[in-house]
Amino acid sequence: MKKIITIQLFLALILTSCCTPSKETPIESITVEKGNIYYYVKGLEKPFKVLFAADCHITIEDERGKPYYSYAKRMGGWTVESENYGKSNGREQALITSLKKAKENGVEFVILGGDVINFPSQASVDLVLQIMNNSDIPWTFISGNHDWHYEGEKGTSAELRSKWHKESLLPLYQNKNSMYSSHILNSINFVSIDNSLFEITKEQLLFFKDQIKQKYPIILSMHIPLYLPGHNIDYGCGSPNWNKSNDGYYEIERREPWPEKGHNETTYAFRYLVFNSSNVIGICAGHTHTEMLDFHNNIPQVVAGANYNGEDITMHFIPCDKE
Repeated sequence: MKKIITIQLFLALILTSCCTPSKETPIESITVEKGNIYYYVKGLEKPFKVLFAADCHITIEDERGKPYYSYAKRMGGWTVESENYGKSNGREQALITSLKKAKENGVEFVILGGDVINFPSQASVDLVLQIMNNSDIPWTFISGNHDWHYEGEKGTSAELRSKWHKESLLPLYQNKNSMYSSHILNSINFVSIDNSLFEITKEQLLFFKDQIKQKYPIILSMHIPLYLPGHNIDYGCGSPNWNKSNDGYYEIERREPWPEKGHNETTYAFRYLVFNSSNVIGICAGHTHTEMLDFHNNIPQVVAGANYNGEDITMHFIPCDKE
């Protein structure tokens, strides 16, 4: 049976920050079913579709990965052994299937929401770039915590993210800023923010404030879901429980632990701004590998299941006054 949720969005709270959201929401209603979310938008000129996919966890290796074998062997398994160079873990097939379905259904834009690859292998980046360019659909990429992480590599997480953004992942950003971007399509602003460290930088917060000053409705895409009560620590961006004592994976992943005192104030301010801006009409995230939908302040946060399991989210934007 089709699972449907329909809501009416109300005016958002007035922000205490310097940015004041628009006074009216453009959304008439939202309907959700498995793998699809339908936005009925006032004043939209034409219907269109956008695909969100995350957690592909693709791995393929070649000679360029040999110096990083010790950092990749747990996540990469047999694919990073030299005798298996050129053989992928097969997870790219799910992404190819999602893109084929998107093309057949007239999707106009694809958002890759992080953990597309298991670690910053140049061979894996090349494979993803080839797949996306062959799809013949415009696309954007924002990294997750795996895309830039080699387990056990020395350096802070921030330093390593910056390093691999430049040294390996750069082609996936298609000349856009690797930490944030905006793509306006049919008068909807698709904003991407890299929160793969679970935190938000001051520069990202300023960028997002600039976006909400504009007239366009915003769909915000990130890898880590924003904190919502009732969920576990994977919904960790802006969580009061995000700290070293609740970091159960840093030893396994051979990385620095989360900070003792938790988030910086910028991350909390960002979360507040997102959920209290009336022109934010939806949030897309990944990371948990399990599809989930929540509403907070009447804004839906949809978390996509792992793409390697064949899951993705199609967003449908429908003119509500031209039915």
